[in-house]
Amino acid sequence: MTGPFFGRALSVVVGSLLLAASAWAQAVPKLDSYDGVAVRILQSNNAGDIQHIIDPTINEVVGLIRGCPHPHNLTMHPDALYYYCANEQDRTVDVFDTRTLELVEQIALSQRPNKVAVNKKYRKIYAGIIRRSAEPLGPEVTAEPDGEMLAWVDVIDIDTHEVIKSIEVHNPVHNVFMTPDERWVVAGLRGEIEAGEPTIQVIDPETDTVAWGIEMTGYKQYGRTHHEVRPMAFEADDDGSTKRFFAQATGINAVWVYDWESRELLEMLWPPELPLWEKNADGIQTGDMHGLEVLPDRSAVWASSRLDSRIYGWSLPDLEYIGSVRVGPSANWMTSTPDSRYMYVAVSGADYTLAIDLETLEIVDRITTGARPARISTAILPPDRVNPTGTNMGPRE
Repeated sequence: MTGPFFGRALSVVVGSLLLAASAWAQAVPKLDSYDGVAVRILQSNNAGDIQHIIDPTINEVVGLIRGCPHPHNLTMHPDALYYYCANEQDRTVDVFDTRTLELVEQIALSQRPNKVAVNKKYRKIYAGIIRRSAEPLGPEVTAEPDGEMLAWVDVIDIDTHEVIKSIEVHNPVHNVFMTPDERWVVAGLRGEIEAGEPTIQVIDPETDTVAWGIEMTGYKQYGRTHHEVRPMAFEADDDGSTKRFFAQATGINAVWVYDWESRELLEMLWPPELPLWEKNADGIQTGDMHGLEVLPDRSAVWASSRLDSRIYGWSLPDLEYIGSVRVGPSANWMTSTPDSRYMYVAVSGADYTLAIDLETLEIVDRITTGARPARISTAILPPDRVNPTGTNMGPRE
């Protein structure tokens, strides 16, 4: 199929795009045209060791990252020099050259990572550590004499690729995110949560210390009033600061909406209730909802539901329900194109990635990827940092 993006003019310098695509950049920077840059969709496959790079102009796999077994996610260097992969098997962040797709090095971590995130403003990588460790790698951290297992976020200097600090947090980390202005690092925690304990902790990247935390509460299910967090997404205000944030919780098919400044729960977004025969409980790993994305133009927030095998949208800023798209078993993480027109959805239960037109709410392409595609992201690169199409391909499995 011919892809959706052709014949556009770009009036922004490539370097500026990569470093500051907009004053209030969302998770995916906002672009109205793609000439002079290359957009790539990075699809990690959690049950394999081959990761797929998709060109959204043709909706085809154009590169393979071979290595990084059991990846949690892929992200990119601020200057597009490297792709970073959270390697759950080797307990490392694996560094791949964006042009050759060859492994450059492995950065050892304190324990097994989950999601890693790049902070471009402070030029650091933050790795959420999913297992407790008595031996943090940060040079300023002294392990407890009794060998107590603690929870950490490892901090990597982007220029030296060295772990420069391990930040102690309350519970092991499920995912790490950046606020739209990259002023704050947000760690979503997992584990049994009691009243008075944080579900989310916010780290100041200037000092690499925990600034504050928040409980995820306001709803009772299965006898629990406090919940562990799954994916999160953030909405920027006009001045670039964080306005609201959205969060999903374990075992609950809904989205929490919080005010960033007051840290108060504003409301919960619930999709239309489906009959039981349309629900999918197989392989959802208690992640009833497991994917959130605020579009680059801030026109909508979208949530994927593993339980419902659908993605759901609500308009911004008024949070009016838009509709849904049925995508297949275990709908997982999503990422949008920089023009906010298309959403790419990892379908973990069927080993493919879907391209969805958000104007028509229709599936426009299905791309075969790897074993259990999960975390997915959008990368914007200068043309000289893109791997030549067709190189490093060979067998896809």
